Amino acid sequence: MNGRIRALIFDFDDTIVGSETLNAELLREFLLREYSIALTPEQERETYWYSWKDTFPFLARKFGISESFEEIWPRFFETKRRWLASHTMPIARGTDLILSLPVPRAIVSGSMRGEIELMMANVGLGPERFDVLVSAEDCERRKPDPEGFLRALDAMKVRAGEALVFEDSPLGIEAARACGLPVAFMREFAASDACAGAQICFDTFEQAYPWVRERVEGGGEWGGGVPCGKPDA
Repeated sequence: MNGRIRALIFDFDDTIVGSETLNAELLREFLLREYSIALTPEQERETYWYSWKDTFPFLARKFGISESFEEIWPRFFETKRRWLASHTMPIARGTDLILSLPVPRAIVSGSMRGEIELMMANVGLGPERFDVLVSAEDCERRKPDPEGFLRALDAMKVRAGEALVFEDSPLGIEAARACGLPVAFMREFAASDACAGAQICFDTFEQAYPWVRERVEGGGEWGGGVPCGKPDA
């Protein structure tokens, strides 16, 4: 990528908010309480990075649960809503800085819209901070399929080479690159290091901000990224 960045696209879970550890804990508790299913670490890893619309049907097939996603989801969502009512989630360092840049901004997430909005409210992110929100309900296919990113590009009326994606997962990076989007791997909350699949890597948005701002304001050569290594303390 060379030249100016005209839009920013963000994954949400473990990119803007540190939520995947919570999701895993709530899922374990929910399955044990509702179905007497105790997930092993190996079974839990089979669901990493996938959306709830893929995770719950997968688990239903695996464990013989007869209920549909539409029956399961409201109960799980209520579990998460109750937790968020009395806890505050961690938000990525430098989020306000990166969202202050004067370009259109989108979220592309495999989470459900109501869930994203609930988490945004939990960390004090108003809906006006983003011009576009693409959630699981908006797509027939989810990451690693690029459909969500293509929808965001169309809504913001920018070409793939003019937008930068921030992602934490291998599936998200694969989806972004499948439609020609340059992608930055964000290390702060990531469950594993997927830096090798991205064009550039940052520990935090705080660290990414000067590099991104330079290319928003006047353009610049791709490069100058942060090498993979130990995150900032």
